[in-house]
Amino acid sequence: MFTRTQSVGTLLALLVAFAAISAMALLSPTGASDNLIQAEPEIGSTVAESPHQLVLTFDRPLAQIKGVHHVEVTDSAGYRLDEGHANISTYSQRTLIVPIHAEGDGTMQVDYNVLLIGDGEQLQVSSSYDFTVDHALVPIEGEEIAAPATEKSSQALVLWTIAILIGIAFAGGMVYFLRMATGNSRSSLEPTNRSIFRD
Repeated sequence: MFTRTQSVGTLLALLVAFAAISAMALLSPTGASDNLIQAEPEIGSTVAESPHQLVLTFDRPLAQIKGVHHVEVTDSAGYRLDEGHANISTYSQRTLIVPIHAEGDGTMQVDYNVLLIGDGEQLQVSSSYDFTVDHALVPIEGEEIAAPATEKSSQALVLWTIAILIGIAFAGGMVYFLRMATGNSRSSLEPTNRSIFRD
């Protein structure tokens, strides 16, 4: 009886772990480091206007050492769009500002190599991501921009699906556990020797 209950618990734990890993794989930006917590333009996004700068925010402060932070921005043809230098924001030591001169449409690739500090240690972080510029999204004659929401809606659907599956698995496990517990308690209340009730 204990072995059966233990196997059900292990199965539920594996299901929850699989759902969590699936959610992380589907929702995390491809290629970007976990240390990069925010980017403008957003990672993997499509924007209607060419940005004049990138804003990269990390999960810990950037080292205050000149020349250790390198960011390269290239277009789909491989031409470099950045001005060759990145500056730490005066408002936050975790934010790096990179001036760029993007003009046309297409996918822009961002490669960065930065030195982060914190907890008495230094961490060299190198990674990359991309975003897309599409001037066709610019509204015409005052029309509102219909921003593409397909990616966000699909991510929300994935989250809801995983949440429902976890809820069903948890409810099923609880029902099974309660039935087993009730069955054990009932069997323990039954007399072991029925001969004492005989005349």
